[in-house]
Amino acid sequence: MIRAFNKKVRARTFEVGQLVLKRVFPHQDEYKGKFAPNWQGPYIVRKVLPGGALILSEIDGTEWPKPINSDVVKRY
Repeated sequence: MIRAFNKKVRARTFEVGQLVLKRVFPHQDEYKGKFAPNWQGPYIVRKVLPGGALILSEIDGTEWPKPINSDVVKRY
């Protein structure tokens, strides 16, 4: 059963300087309702931390203070 699951799993690897989109969740302040976009961005990956966390920054260079999980971002 584990082998069948592992066949379908795609590894997400991000590199510094790559453009990504961040998911908007319903409990966040940026959430505008059911018909609003589900993704924000693009953002630049500034640092890749162990365990799958990323430090993002906006296009203008403003860096985010908290790391974000790589499960909630996708490539731009």
